[in-house]
Amino acid sequence: MRILTLGRIDRIKREIASAWIEPGHAVLEIGCGTGSLAALMVERGARVVGIDVSEPMLAMARESAPEAEFVHMTAAEMERLGTKRFDRIVATLALSELSQAELGYVLHASSDLLKPRGRLVVADEMRPAVWWQRIVFSLVRWPLAALTFLLTQNTTHALKAFEQQLEDADYRVLFCKRYLLGTLALIVAEKA
Repeated sequence: MRILTLGRIDRIKREIASAWIEPGHAVLEIGCGTGSLAALMVERGARVVGIDVSEPMLAMARESAPEAEFVHMTAAEMERLGTKRFDRIVATLALSELSQAELGYVLHASSDLLKPRGRLVVADEMRPAVWWQRIVFSLVRWPLAALTFLLTQNTTHALKAFEQQLEDADYRVLFCKRYLLGTLALIVAEKA
């Protein structure tokens, strides 16, 4: 993913931890992977729960951020975590791995998990809005996506009209910053 994002994802993770996470926040990270973002959020003083479907990734996450709690589960099982428990829910390059039905579920379920005034912080692949950016995106992305699939047996789908999907799930977008010709975005939304 560092290659696909030209290294931008690491900078975005640092931005998430420094700008959107406060000491004492209870944070859920969806698709925590190796725990690099969890470690940054723990350093900020957050109490982090990370979920991931991959046991090998969770093992690495536990080494990266031993103070955090890591749970083996899919995003479709999030309701097991309770209600109104988290100040922030964070997902970096995780929602683009979900089907449209799973994405809809995760957006609605995350709303139930957030405390009042809680925020959803997402950094992920986005389908550019401008036609020429979509062409450039396709020319660059497809070969990289094919290589990624060959190496990992996993594929992703750039999120389409994501801000509208957030509104449909009763979120209000507070912040949006786009990178790499609009193909990568950091979006922060609050429960409406």
